[in-house]
Amino acid sequence: MTPPNPFTDLHVLYLEDEPLIAFDTADSLSELGFTNVKSVYKLKAAERAAEASRFDLAVLDINVDRKQTSLELGKALLDQGTRVVFASGNSYDAKRLRADGYLFLDKPFSQQQLRTVLEEALAARA
Repeated sequence: MTPPNPFTDLHVLYLEDEPLIAFDTADSLSELGFTNVKSVYKLKAAERAAEASRFDLAVLDINVDRKQTSLELGKALLDQGTRVVFASGNSYDAKRLRADGYLFLDKPFSQQQLRTVLEEALAARA
């Protein structure tokens, strides 16, 4: 008997402003078994979604909308109990966030890397 997929019933907020990356990662999330994913492409849309709904997980591109960052949104979501994974291709962001104890994905990332960090986020939530 196959064990239940731990991702199926989780609500995920996904912010990415680069369309190709957004589509690819949204597909990966679906293939991993997530069925409740809110994908947004603008920081304001992510902020509105966070105000309107509760999320179990958030995957947030850091640098969005030309010089804006999702760092404050991520911190607010963490305060609400949402597990947050930041993503960026910027090594400075990675070093700083990892040093502060945040979960982080280096872009570009594989589906397996995405799975691993999301499993880590769930384990930290338990």
